[in-house]
Amino acid sequence: MSERDELRATIDEAHTRFLSAIDGFPDKVLETEPAAGAWSPRDITGHVADWEQETLLAARHILGGQKPRWHPIKDGQGYNMTQAALRGTDSWSAVRGDLQAARAEMLAFIDELSDEQLKTVGPYPWGEIGNLKRLLVDLAHHLDEHAAQLESWRLQRTGARVERGKPHG
Repeated sequence: MSERDELRATIDEAHTRFLSAIDGFPDKVLETEPAAGAWSPRDITGHVADWEQETLLAARHILGGQKPRWHPIKDGQGYNMTQAALRGTDSWSAVRGDLQAARAEMLAFIDELSDEQLKTVGPYPWGEIGNLKRLLVDLAHHLDEHAAQLESWRLQRTGARVERGKPHG
């Protein structure tokens, strides 16, 4: 299996894990109940979708595309709070749709990469410099970090564990 294929599988599995942690809940719960601090599952999902889009923009820039004018994002916490406020009262279905669109766009982007391109070095959204592969691995870690928060929330709320991306009661 190529590096690209392994990376694609890792990111796809991280998405599956993330969404499995919140499967089966009513929209109202996902939109309003705090799951990590004051953030609801909808807020966390919007946060993940926003950073996936930022990652994709940075990845394209690393490969020679246009630099997003707001990169680097110097105040990550401020960015997170602003994006959460902009999403405000978006419905769960709209935010989930944003994440699914970001996932599809990211996986399609990865499908076009060569293993050699994964070594290309450039700026990350937060200003650090590194290679494309590490940027995309960081995306998978970000998804896993928030999936773990949602799995913990799910366990506290229902007693149901999530293993291998599938809820278990």
